[in-house]
Amino acid sequence: MQPDLIPGAFTATASSFGQRLQGLLREAGVSYRALAARTYYSKSYLHDLASGRKTPNRKAAVRLDAALNAGGALAALATESGVGDRSIFDHREEWQRCDAERSADVLVSREPTAGDARVLAHQWLVAEPPQRYELAAGRRVGAGTVDRVEQRVRQLRRLDDHVGGAETYAVVSAELDATAGLLREGSHSERVTRRLLVTIADLCQLAGFVAEDAGRVGEARRYYLAGMRAAHAGGDAAAAANCLSTLSYLEANLGDRREAVMLARSAYSGGRHAAEATGRSLLLERVAWAHARLGEVGPAERALGAVEDEYASRDPESAPSWAYWLTPDEVEIMTGRVWTELHRPLRAVPILERVIAAYGDRTPRETSLYLTWLAEGYLQAGEAEHAADTAGRALAMARRVHSHRAVARVAELQRLLKVLPRLHKV
Repeated sequence: MQPDLIPGAFTATASSFGQRLQGLLREAGVSYRALAARTYYSKSYLHDLASGRKTPNRKAAVRLDAALNAGGALAALATESGVGDRSIFDHREEWQRCDAERSADVLVSREPTAGDARVLAHQWLVAEPPQRYELAAGRRVGAGTVDRVEQRVRQLRRLDDHVGGAETYAVVSAELDATAGLLREGSHSERVTRRLLVTIADLCQLAGFVAEDAGRVGEARRYYLAGMRAAHAGGDAAAAANCLSTLSYLEANLGDRREAVMLARSAYSGGRHAAEATGRSLLLERVAWAHARLGEVGPAERALGAVEDEYASRDPESAPSWAYWLTPDEVEIMTGRVWTELHRPLRAVPILERVIAAYGDRTPRETSLYLTWLAEGYLQAGEAEHAADTAGRALAMARRVHSHRAVARVAELQRLLKVLPRLHKV
């Protein structure tokens, strides 16, 4: 056996390996990009090897030898020291199928909590999406890959329950880019293509939501529309309706309120036959909200009644991934918010007080938002002191979670705190 192929025979420094690698690249006239394509290693990892920042293992050295026709020169400099079982969130020397699968499994192995969600979000940024390995390896994209991506989307939605858009935007947009790459460049059957389109629609809806929460309203609109088109192409009318309905919610809050009503009603009309009871309830909630923002009491109240009827017939096990969060408490919260918008504090305040008390700090962004409507309800009832105290709690939570949406809502409430007391005196 040749000595350069004996594991552990040489323990040269990372510096000497890097210098030799640089020389071979110059001699062969090969760029880092080209070498990455030949070896399936990332350009950043190859740069780290060439600069001496990382020490290669023998497997990486042998593969680089073959790619550069180096005749074993790099393998002879490789070291086996320090190679062992490390966290997947360390910078790996190589990216293989087992790494991709392990990364995906670890990232979705536990449900995020308020205490660990921010750390988990950062880990998503460190671990490269396994979708990229599938493309680099030239594999045909199968149902198992789509299963894994769908699971990752579900986990991202649960991360969003605890972390504001300022911190999740990069994570979600990177996942969307990687999944869109599978659709554009991968080889897959028609059935897998449709599933990928629907998964991309799901990611677009989530990306739009976190973009809006990060203050990127223009991008949010584009994501929602792209998601609607992807869902239609994938044959999922309910998912398409969800994207359009979420756009109506954005417009009701930040844009043309009459357009919001049209979008919300169109979404419900187009998606009600394809959606199950939980999905239909969510579409109807956004109809109620759009009418409430226009001050239209009758249509808003009828939509709330329809929500109650639909939600009572739901099967929690059949709810789509985009409606998993619509719990009985969330239905009540929307009812309270609608009555606040319609200036019915005697109806709104008891609902909001009861449900918010059960939320606590579990979901700080949502709780901060809901507190602002409770504070507004107090203002409408002439309870300015209660309103000010509640607004203070809302602001503290909004700042902690880095939610542009929540902070903007508190700012709106602060303007009302200055105006409404004067109105009560008139």
